[in-house]
This record gives sequence, structure tokens and C-alpha cells, in this order.
Amino acid sequence: MSAGVVSGLDRGLAFGDGLFETLFVRHGRPVALAEHMTRLRVGLARLGLPEPEFDSIMAAIDEAVGEGEATGVCKLVVTAGAGPRGYRRPRHPEPRILASFGSLPPEPPGTLAVDLSPVVMAGSGRLRGLKHLNRLVQVLAQEALPDERREALMTDDEGRVVSGTMSNLFWREGGRWHTPPLVDGAIAGTRRAWLIEALDARITPCAVGRLALADAAFLSNALSAWRPIERLLGRTLGSADVPDASLTAVDGFWQPASTEAERPWPDSLTDALNTTCWGRTARREGVSGSL
Repeated sequence: MSAGVVSGLDRGLAFGDGLFETLFVRHGRPVALAEHMTRLRVGLARLGLPEPEFDSIMAAIDEAVGEGEATGVCKLVVTAGAGPRGYRRPRHPEPRILASFGSLPPEPPGTLAVDLSPVVMAGSGRLRGLKHLNRLVQVLAQEALPDERREALMTDDEGRVVSGTMSNLFWREGGRWHTPPLVDGAIAGTRRAWLIEALDARITPCAVGRLALADAAFLSNALSAWRPIERLLGRTLGSADVPDASLTAVDGFWQPASTEAERPWPDSLTDALNTTCWGRTARREGVSGSL
């Protein structure tokens, strides 16, 4: 496994052949590391790429974050490594590990006004739930946003709400929280999985019209597990209180308050799937198998 500067022959750069994780770092330690590592490990298996040593992953993260009690965001990238021209990988790919670290955005996320994106979510069902490197659909969706907006809801080609451009959606209906199922192109979020268990949320198909029944809603991603929606598709919602989950504010960004497991990279993938929220939810939704 190699780390360092990416070359022009790297398959991640040429084809999006690889995976990434966005890690919220609090006081020098990644939050929900076990959840992220389980998703990464499943993604590597599904793409048919060899697993890096956990020590190599942590060395890249530690080098990027540096010493001390830093709080910020670390982006971890694992590509398929360098290869010849053409789509076919070399017989024995050598994945490359890259990590970068930056400070939190200058302003914590406030309440959101969210409409539908004109860009339809698209993707291969074979990549469902993976945090793969090809995010061009999300790039186009963000580029389509007015300057004053931060997010929009994306639908699939059948008009069902999938997620935000960079987040997962939760809405409250009839006193219970719901989130859309994973469809082609959607991300199996680490905070989404944690919130499904913490809130006992239902995975519910969501036609656009169904959101008229919502009395509260929020978006969730690794940067902030709770981003309340004040106006949803032009309609003002009610309470923006933090949902009944173990969340704590870190410089205005909401994160799980639970303690990290001592071993975030279990000996077997089966252990990882059984002992993390992400793993249990992935198995439930059928996104933890091979391609």
C-alpha cells in the first residue's frame, strides 16, 4: 500500500476508482471511526480492492491531523492506485492512501430552507451505498443551487426523494422519524445509520408529496448529524429542537456523544458488520455484500 501525492496515472484520478471518508475530528481523534472504517472496508470488498493495513490508514490520518488537540475535518481517500491506460485494473492493484485535514467551516450550520434540486440522482445499482470517488452528479447539484442556499433534496428518476446533495434526510411524521431507503446513487451515511438506531427511525419510501405530512425534518452528514430544516419545499415546519438522541454540540456542529470502541478495525468483516450501527443497517438494507 502506498501513500503520498497522487500521480496522473492513479485510477482514482482517472476513473473515480476508489473510496473516501469524511471524518469529523474532535480533540485530535476521529469521531465514529469504527463506523467509517466498517463502511470503508465493505466498500473495498465490494470493489474488489485489497484492504490496507489498519496501521497504514491510521498513520495517514495521524500525519494529516498532526499532534495536539485539533478539531476539524479529515478527508481520507483510498484509490485503486496507478494503472495502465484503459479501464481494466492491473492484475495486482496497489491501493494508495491519501489524507488531508482542515479546520471546521467558519460558521456552524443553521436552519435550512430546502427545495428540490433540478438534478436527478443517478448511479449504478451495483454501487448503491458506496462512498465512491465519482461525485459528479452531486457536484452538478451543488452548482445548481442559488448562492444563498446550502442544500437541496435530490430525487431519483421515478420522482422519489433520495437524500440531500451531501446529506441524508430525516422527517417526522405521525410522531415518528423516517428516512428514505437507499437507492442508486444514495450514500449509506454513518450518521444516518447511527440515527436510525438512536431514533428507532423507519426506512420509508418517500414520494415528494409525502413530505407534506412532515411536521419536522433535518439533514445529517458526518460534519453535523443534525441540520434542522426550517422551510421544506416552501412550507414552514414546526419545532427545530434537537431530536431525542445522544448528540453533543462541538463548536456548533452536532456529533454523537457515544464513546468510541477501542478496536475500530475488527479482526473479521463479520465482526465489523455486527458491532457497528453502519454494519447492522447495511446488512438490513442489503448493501454489505459483494458486487
